Amino acid sequence: MARTSYARGCGRGWSTELAISTAPVVLGGGKRLFEGFEQDLDLEILRVWSSRYATHVRYAVRARN
Repeated sequence: MARTSYARGCGRGWSTELAISTAPVVLGGGKRLFEGFEQDLDLEILRVWSSRYATHVRYAVRARN
C-alpha cells in the first residue's frame, strides 16, 4: 500500500499538528494512516473532544532524532 500524503509530509517535517477523527464503522474498512511510515514520532495530545458519532483528537507532532 502506498504511503499517505500525511506520512510523506510528516516525514519531511512539513506538519506540526495532526487531527484524527475516529468513528466506528459497521461495514467496510478503515485506512491505515501510518502504514509504510518508517520514522518514529512523538505525538502530544493538544485537545480531545467527542460528538455523537466520533471522537476527535488534535496532536502536536514532534519528530524523534
